[in-house]
Formats: sequence, structure tokens, C-alpha cells
Amino acid sequence: MLDLFGHYDVAVVGAGVTGVTAAISAGREGARTLLVEGTGFVGGNVTAGRLTKPTGDIDAGIFWELMSRAADLGGADVSVQHAGWGEYRGIFDPETMLRVMLEMLESAGVEILLHAQVTDVIGGARVNGAELLVKSGRKIILADALIDASGDGDLAALSGASFSLGDPQRGHVQPMSCYLRLLNVETPVLARYIRENPQEFKSVVLPPVPSDNREDYVFRLLASGFTSLIEKARTDGNWAFPKNYLTVKTGLLPGEINLNITRFQGNGLDERVLSRAEIELRKQAYEAVDFCKRYLPGFESSALLDVAPKLGVRETRRITGDYVLTGDDVKSGRRFEDSVGFARAPIDVHEPGGQGGGIVGVADGYGVPYRCLLPTNVEGLLMAGRCISVDEIAFGSTRNIPTCVLTGEAAGIAAALAARSKTTPRALGAGPVQDVLRRRGIALT
Repeated sequence: MLDLFGHYDVAVVGAGVTGVTAAISAGREGARTLLVEGTGFVGGNVTAGRLTKPTGDIDAGIFWELMSRAADLGGADVSVQHAGWGEYRGIFDPETMLRVMLEMLESAGVEILLHAQVTDVIGGARVNGAELLVKSGRKIILADALIDASGDGDLAALSGASFSLGDPQRGHVQPMSCYLRLLNVETPVLARYIRENPQEFKSVVLPPVPSDNREDYVFRLLASGFTSLIEKARTDGNWAFPKNYLTVKTGLLPGEINLNITRFQGNGLDERVLSRAEIELRKQAYEAVDFCKRYLPGFESSALLDVAPKLGVRETRRITGDYVLTGDDVKSGRRFEDSVGFARAPIDVHEPGGQGGGIVGVADGYGVPYRCLLPTNVEGLLMAGRCISVDEIAFGSTRNIPTCVLTGEAAGIAAALAARSKTTPRALGAGPVQDVLRRRGIALT
């Protein structure tokens, strides 16, 4: 018989930004909450993955508080920026964000368990716990309500929930990648090139007034493109990336650039594929440094700071829930009576199986139904983040930080209320969750 690690009101599996938000949310509703993570770090892609810019606007809720606290520490800019597809807000430094996350988790009374792999669920049609593999062996946790914030939908899949994967015609998923950070970039030189060659870029954010000071570009430069430089490198035999564009973003330090250039096609649920991706993407990152020094203006004296320790897996399971949010719902700005958040993240697709990608705005936004958080035929479990119930088109929007954190906050509330009421999240319904969200100042329509 396995040892009991503990019995909780709420257990959250996955300590990425979604899980952190969900755990804080549940803790603030008075639930005894455990946050379980398989790696040794909290924050997932927004900390260890160096994904430092929400694709879309966030202006309320727990993640807005995280950004605001990071800004108070000098590690974030919460001003509105305008891209070709719409507005976004909140660029941050990953280490500052990690500090704030840990402080807010502690303040909410959340217990954090790292280096713990979930291997099975406890219960039948009603999930009431999970089996874990930890350093001392196998343990079980029991919880009145559980949240799958694993990104991959691991807990839901173990519970027997059905799911979809990728493009239904070809089976392709969006590619994996990893960020790298470079220092000592002459950002004024880079900005001048971007301004002088607008035809090369599909997305540009720059300070309104040109400057020769690197400090003026901190958190305020973003560009995707560089097509002519890529073509030159390809002709020279120096473009080794299965991608036809790259993205640069400035960070906290003057002359710091976050670079998104790597790409690996494959299913992140396959352990061999995942291992190859870890290795190949880092090899690409080292080649990217050589490319930048040779071809990108302002990078001649740059130096590699680091390659993100966490791999960026964009797409795996989409768990089937009581409602499947569709691309038409997102594009048409549909509202729902059981909405638990109003999403404005654009449809951001890195071409599955190809070299391109594109971002399409969603106009005024759309509602996210509570039913998308409830896995069909499974009780006691909520989903949050990129594994919620959507089709492959809607996923291009819901996988982004703004929608992930709103589903995390709602799931945390629902789990805490269900545990307190001795009921299931499905039986609880959306109404009580919406009441709390409104009190927190979160728009539902």
C-alpha cells in the first residue's frame, strides 16, 4: 500500500503560469491547496521558458497582480503596446516574475511540491486523488477537487478523459521551440534597421521616438521578420532553422534581446521525440548566436547569456469537455451564459509541419465557457490552461497566457467552492464561480 502524502481541499497538477494562478486563486478562497510540479521550478514557460510577453491584453485578476508587483520591483512594464494584430500589456523579467510568484503562493498559503511526477489517478468515475513518484518513492495525495494545469492534460488523460491532438486532417501539432537571451546588443542600431526596412516585418513594436540610448528600448522593442537577412543567410548556407522568420524582444537589461528562432516538429507526448527536441533545439540555439553575429545589425559584439532551461511545447492534448470552444466562436466574439472570463488573445499559430506562422486578432474578444473546464464523463476534476476543451483553431488563441491565466483563476475558485460545498465542480455550476470572479473585478462578457 502506498503512503499518503497528504489530504487537501484542492490539488493543482502543474506549476506553470496556469497552475500558479489556479493555486493562488484556490488558496485565497480558503482552500488547503497543494501545487504539484514535475520539475524543480515554478512558473513554467513564463519563468524557465523565458516567455516574457503575454500575447494579448491582461488588465485584471491574479496575473495582473503578478505583473503589477513585478513592475513595482522594476522588473516589468505594464503599459499598453500596439502590435499589428492588436494590443498587449505586461512585459516582464522572468526572474522577477518568479520571485513574485513565490511570494504570492506563500501569502495564499499554498504548499508547493516539486520534483513530483503524477503516475496515476485515485478513484474511478470520480477522481479524488493522484499517485506520485517522488524522491523517496511512490506516494498518494487525496483531494476534494483537482485541477489539471499540466499543459499536456496528463491528469485528465490518466482519468480516462477523451482528447484531440493537433490538426485532425494531418495530425500535425504546432512545433516546439526554446528561447535564448543575448546581451550587449546595440538595440539603437537594430531599431534603425527595423524602421528603415518595414517590408521585412509582419509585427513591429518600437518606441515612438528614435533614440541612440539602449536604455530607451528596454521592454519596448519587438519585431518578427528579417526576411531579407534570412534569405541571404540561406543563400550563404548559414540558415539551419526550419522557419522563415525570427522574433526579437528586448528585456530588462539595456542591450538584452530575447530571441525566438528555433523550431522542432514533433509530438511532445512521445518521450523519444521530446528528448531529441531538447537536444536539437539547443544545438539550433548555439547556431543562432553565430547567425546573429554575422547577419543581424547591432549583434556584432553580442554574447549568449542563456538558453531557456524549459522547452517550449506549444501543443499536445486538448481534453474533450462538456463544450468544445470552436474557431467560429472565437472569431465571431461569441458570448456565453456560463462564461468565466473574457479573452482577447489573438489566434497565434506557428505552422504545424511548416516554416511559417501568423497572428490574427479576435476583435472585441470572446467568452470562455465554464463547460470547457469540465472533462466529459469525469467528476472531481477541472482543466485549466492549454489543455481545455477547444478545437484546433480556437486553440491558437486559448493557448496564450491571457486565456490560460483566466481559466486558471476560474478553476481555482471552482475547485475551492466545490471542496467547501462537498460537491463536484460540475454539480457546483458556473454561477457561484462567476459571483467570485465579478467580485474580483474580472470581466465575463
